[in-house]
Formats: sequence, structure tokens, C-alpha cells
Amino acid sequence: MTTVTRFAPSPTGLLHLGNIRTALINWLYARTNNGKFILRIDDTDLERSKDEYISQIKYDLDWLGIDYDETFNQSSRFDRYREQFEKLKADGRIYPCYETPEELERKRKLLIAAGGKQVYDRSAMELTDQQKKDYEAEGRKPHWRFLLKTERMKWDDLLKGEIDIDLTSLSDPVLFREDGVPLYTFSSAVDDIDYDITNVIRGDDHTSNTAVQVEIINALDQNKITFAHHALLKASSGDKLSKRDNVISISSFREANMEPISILSLLATIGTSNSIELKDNIDQIKSEFKLSTISTSPGRIEIDVLNALNKKQVQKYNFSEIEERLKKIDEKIDQKFWETIRGNLNVVEDIKQWTDIVFNSETIKPSDKDYIKIAMELIPDDPWNDETWGLWTSAIKEKTGRKGKELFLPLREAFTGLNHGPEMKLLIQLLGREKIIERVEL
Repeated sequence: MTTVTRFAPSPTGLLHLGNIRTALINWLYARTNNGKFILRIDDTDLERSKDEYISQIKYDLDWLGIDYDETFNQSSRFDRYREQFEKLKADGRIYPCYETPEELERKRKLLIAAGGKQVYDRSAMELTDQQKKDYEAEGRKPHWRFLLKTERMKWDDLLKGEIDIDLTSLSDPVLFREDGVPLYTFSSAVDDIDYDITNVIRGDDHTSNTAVQVEIINALDQNKITFAHHALLKASSGDKLSKRDNVISISSFREANMEPISILSLLATIGTSNSIELKDNIDQIKSEFKLSTISTSPGRIEIDVLNALNKKQVQKYNFSEIEERLKKIDEKIDQKFWETIRGNLNVVEDIKQWTDIVFNSETIKPSDKDYIKIAMELIPDDPWNDETWGLWTSAIKEKTGRKGKELFLPLREAFTGLNHGPEMKLLIQLLGREKIIERVEL
């Protein structure tokens, strides 16, 4: 049997790190088992689903290198959901309910006050045909609930081991709303049957959903799916990740010029028994993947860790790997420039600061004017090499008696306008004698 997994985002917001981690795990599981990975767009909520989010989901996956073998939108399958709905109806597994949201809320509060289980009481099953007609005469349309069996649902979860849920502790789920739109629990079960999904890997917030969906699948067909529920990622504060938090959206990281492999490296190792480290590429992540290493405890997203991974990746790039990208920033960037500057970059695009410093003709008025005047009187003749800086500063030291930071820092500030940066013995070679003379305004 071919392994088939799926990633099923709702296009109601931007994908965040938690969403992509689930996508990555499913992709890795499919690819390491020579299987298929399907992208399913859960857009049955036509009011909240947006085309721009669908495009963004696909763009995010493509940018990260997570490819899919097939994709479909649930909104294109309403006829199929209605067909399966009629089957459940004919089999007596669903029943109409006419309560308004306000009436259901009153019932819930009464159950809380009585200290009972907050489970739907199935009172709608006691309605007579006349009562149903009366409700419909009022303009009420029914929503439809699935009749759960009064038994326990057990399965062997690939991550959590045996899970045992008492179905009587759950309310009969609503499968179809009053407006005829199917809800997630039902449409997902139908799709998993029709697309021969073999493995559903998702967050452990879906565990009780799984019990219900297995019941629905068994009512329509026969469950052949193996489930795995991983712990959710949390923000560094411990809060749940949200689509409304744009700070951790994939698009925000892309706009901040983060490297895809840095994000993938973090998501492949966070919340696992492995240490968080930068990977060479997605193929390495795939070759090292084992579902069993994923912890049942939630991992926390530390942006500082992601930034450190990204900085390491930027500094790891050879010029040949990134030349085309650098030339789009500035045609004058060459291998020597890149190798001199890359150690000071957090993201590749930070190099723009250094192209401005090296290539532009802006003058700098030094704060320590008398000292810089002495330094400029001692400036070595061309050609400059790796020895030039040492010879120059030795001469300045002998003339002024300065050493350490008092010797070096005023020179750096006078030549670059910054108090930090690459090794000066390399940087002055990029600037050159003529540029330094022009720059220092005495």
C-alpha cells in the first residue's frame, strides 16, 4: 500500500511556524516512505476563506521546498459531501436539530451549573414530525448531528501510543450547518476516504476529533488510517501560536530575508530528541527524519535561535552559491567583498549597508580629529595587502602611544562611520587608500 499523507490548511490567514512544522512532518513521512503528499485546501467556510491566502499557502510551501503531488479545494467537492451526507441519513446515523445558538448556550450553562458533562442531550431526537414542521414554519432550518455510538474508541497512535476515548464524553458533532455547508469533521473524513489517505499526522489538539472522525469513516466505509498526534509548538511566552500573529508567519520571515533552510532546520529539530542545528539542505533533513524522535511535549519557538541559525547559514555560503543573488543587490560585489563582509551579516541583504560604506563617496567628520590627522599623515603607500593594517597601526602606536581600543576604534569609526565590522586588515583593502583619503574630512 502506498503511503499517502496530507496537509490541510484553511485559507483564512497566513501560515505560521506551527502550520509549516505539521506540513514538513507529513512531507517527510511521505517522502521517506516513497509515498504521496497531498495539499488539501480546507475552504468550506466560503465567507472567511480568501483566494490570496490560498496563493500564499502555495507560495510558502514552494519557497521552503515542500512540494506536493496533488492538490484540491474542498469547495469543489460539495456535491460529494452531500452524497455522503445522504448515505448517513439513509442509515440513520445523522439527525436534524433546530436549536438556536442562544438555546444551546442556555443548555450549556445549565449543565455547568448542575455539574454535569457538557454533552449535547440529544433532545432533538425526541422531536415529533409536527414539532419539526412547526420549527420550520418559524423559519428555522436544521443543522445535522452525527449519532455517536455509546462505546469507547481506541487506536494505536504512532506518537502517543494507545489512545482510549469514551465517545459518551463527547457531544454528537454537527456535520452540516443550517445553510448546508459541511463542517471540518465530516468533509475531512470523506476526503481521507476518497484520497486513500493512509497516515494523518497532526497536532494533539485534534485528538478528540480523531475519535469522531474514525466513527464517521467507519459509518461510510472502513477506517484504514494510522494516526499520529504531535505536541503543538508554542510561542516563547508559552502562548498558543495563532494565524493572527504575523510575527511568526512564514511570509514575515521571508520579508525579513530569512533563509528557507534556517526555518526548515529549526522546525525539523524543535520538539524532538535531537539537538537544534543547521542542516545543509532539505535532503539532509529528509535522510535524518524519524517520526519516533518527535516529543509528546510542546516545543517553544525562540526567535533568537532561528536568527542564530540564519546567521550561521549566511556565513556558510560560498560566493559561487550566492553570486547571482548578490549581483542583484550590487554588481560590484565580488568574491573578496563577500568573504570579507559575510561574517558581519545576519541576513544576506544586510550587505547593502556595506556596499554603501565601501562604494559610496560619503565623507565622515571624525570625532577624534587630531588623532586621525596623525594617522592620515602615516597612511601607507599602495599597494595594500594583509600586512598593511598591521604596519600602519604599529606606526600610529609608536607616534601616539595609543594601544588597544583607543588605537583601533577611532580609525574604524573614521573610515566606516561604525564602531563594529569586519577585520580592519581586510576592510581597508576593500576601501583602498584613495577612498580613505577622500572619506576622512579633516
